[in-house]
Amino acid sequence: MIHFCFGNGNSREGIDIEQYKKYGTVVGCNAIYRDYTPDILVSLDSKMSHEIYRSGYCFENTTWLGDWTSIPSVVAENMLLEQKGIIDFEFKGCPESVYHYDNVENTTYITGRKEDKVRNIEPNINDIAYGTGNKSIYLSCEMEADEVYIIGHDLELDNNIYAGTNAYAQHTTDTLVPKAWTLQHKITFDTFKFTKFYKVSSNNIEIEEWKECENLEYITLKQLDEKFKI
Repeated sequence: MIHFCFGNGNSREGIDIEQYKKYGTVVGCNAIYRDYTPDILVSLDSKMSHEIYRSGYCFENTTWLGDWTSIPSVVAENMLLEQKGIIDFEFKGCPESVYHYDNVENTTYITGRKEDKVRNIEPNINDIAYGTGNKSIYLSCEMEADEVYIIGHDLELDNNIYAGTNAYAQHTTDTLVPKAWTLQHKITFDTFKFTKFYKVSSNNIEIEEWKECENLEYITLKQLDEKFKI
């Protein structure tokens, strides 16, 4: 089983992910849904997840959302009375809702829920809070993918196609974030030793922390497309 895991780094810009569907399962993250319909969409960020759900995307397409569990809307309404920060809610008359509190933005998100194609996903792995992109790759491995192609996961600050749009900062200053992503990838490589990983990039620069990962290979986008005759 082959999975193509697309991140939203600038190296993905201009790639039509739809053309890979005939060769395997296409997995995408967060706002990629605005432009494409991957076979599997993953989002762990509260603000992003509520945007995706409210767009109607989840009623037609398989979507994995972090901590997406329902509570009675009447309970959610009562919980709102105790909130002091920003409140962003959209019940739409649904008897059940999903409630999240984002302590970074001090914002409560509540969205009414009806029949959908959402699957709940736990954001943490062994008490480590994974980024959405990293978790999507881990999910592919849990689905028993034999080959995983990692595309558009650039591991750099201020490198995102959707920077400055809803749920995305224009600039990121936390220099620890790329290091965390790098570590999370390595945990995935080490956990699924019988899965073959391909890091797709334009330069094939090897990452120091991954040098001992024998199940990892670096290839360019050109080599990827030649392999699948795209």
